[in-house]
Amino acid sequence: MMLQLFVDMIERVGFLIALAFAFSRSRWMRSIMSYQGTRTYQWRFLFFFTAYAILATYSGVTVSEYTYRPAPWIGEVAPTAAIANARTVGVVIAGLLGGVKSGLIVGIAAGLHRYSLGGFVAVACMIAPILQGILAGLCRNALKKRFRKVASIQLAFLVGFMAEALQMVLILALAKPWGDAVDLVSLIGLPQTLANSIGVALYFVLYNTMEREEERIGAEHAHKALQIADMTMPLWRLEFDKAVREIAKVLNKEMKAVGAFFSKNGSAWIAEGRKTKHWIDLFIYIPNHPSIGQFRLYFEREQDDNPSRRRMLTSLAGLLSQQYAFVESERQAQLLADAEIRSLQAQMNPHFLFNVLNTVKSFIRTKPEEARQMVMHLSKFLRKNMSHNNQRMITIRDEYELVMSYLSLIKSRLGDQMDFFAEIDESLLDHQIPPFTIQPLVENAIVHGIKNKKGIGVIRLTVKEELDDGKLHARITVEDNGVGLETEKLNSHGEHAGMALRNIEQRLNYHYGREHPLEIESKPGEGTKIRFWVR
Repeated sequence: MMLQLFVDMIERVGFLIALAFAFSRSRWMRSIMSYQGTRTYQWRFLFFFTAYAILATYSGVTVSEYTYRPAPWIGEVAPTAAIANARTVGVVIAGLLGGVKSGLIVGIAAGLHRYSLGGFVAVACMIAPILQGILAGLCRNALKKRFRKVASIQLAFLVGFMAEALQMVLILALAKPWGDAVDLVSLIGLPQTLANSIGVALYFVLYNTMEREEERIGAEHAHKALQIADMTMPLWRLEFDKAVREIAKVLNKEMKAVGAFFSKNGSAWIAEGRKTKHWIDLFIYIPNHPSIGQFRLYFEREQDDNPSRRRMLTSLAGLLSQQYAFVESERQAQLLADAEIRSLQAQMNPHFLFNVLNTVKSFIRTKPEEARQMVMHLSKFLRKNMSHNNQRMITIRDEYELVMSYLSLIKSRLGDQMDFFAEIDESLLDHQIPPFTIQPLVENAIVHGIKNKKGIGVIRLTVKEELDDGKLHARITVEDNGVGLETEKLNSHGEHAGMALRNIEQRLNYHYGREHPLEIESKPGEGTKIRFWVR
């Protein structure tokens, strides 16, 4: 009779394991069985194994008067009867995968359900799942690393055996009359303990198989992400619009999509293909910088949403973002180098030096103190430029000192033909800005603004806090009352501002994310005002 009971128990355990295997093929069940860390998955995990344990109770066999009667479904249990079932399998698995908390919750739910069915061992069978869940959770914490290896199958069998043995002990300790409890344990003890221990071990065979399959798929996805990244790296060095079009084509082909778009600031450019109702987004971003944009890939049908694929897409988006950041960093370094070269060229311009030195020469006899001051300012000006070498950001204070050194040299030559006024909030002097931003604006105001003006030229530098998108940020303004610029030339910053202003604008765009960071207002004959924000 014991052998026949064991065979019946194995059949029921096999049915439950086959059910778990069938569910494991679905994309959402993989996440639940793998016990992913999000709260949604935790609740699904608890619900699934609670239902699993309750189903195991219903699918058991009724044991009464020293024998048992197989039945397809158990509705209630007579006062003198009990159930041989596989409830322990669900409770133990929940504890081994989810820990003490999960094992306890599933155990309480399964225990209360078993108590509601009645029978003379109802109390013992209510307490047993609770203790089994705690036991499995404690074993999971103690043997956590080993449960990630093949040895987890043997360990799972051992934990299942101990949990089932604990239930038999509770039946003997709590069930009345004691003689009936002894007869019950003598009949179901060994078959149920072995069958349920095998059931727990079989589940971990399934679990390990699923883990190995996930690892294989994950390795394939990682290889695909690296392959795509290898193809896209050189493309980022193209002009931005062309780069994203070419990269979208690569993504469209390698990801087997039917359409690929890149969107930026709400506008989209189609690179290839068409739109469907199924898509995925790859966001391109730089830390501490507004989103650069996103690639959207369209597919003919809905794609599998499993942990491995999500990790691959996240990694691919991260790789593309890092590539963009790296190439843009190289570009910014080159822009900074270009700015330094142009600044040094301006400093070492023969006409510039000739004018300064000629002025010094003329002052040596008539104004020796002013000559000495000019030499000091020239030295300070050159030293400040050299100190900014290889610096991505400097303080407004440092840039202002560079401006003052430059103006001291220019004003010595222009004399009363130029006035300079500065209105600076001292609390903003330690704000960081890219080097060579304010000084070239002042230089442009002199060379292209007041140099050709009749009368006194005035340059104003303002640094103060203003509201931008509801937040206070520093705003820097360089204004002159020079000859101004014609309206049609304002349509292209590069045409009227020259290489220096294009360089400044590109670097400000990189650091602060504005499409056109330089705000330029100009009226012919009245002057020019150039402003930008510092965040």
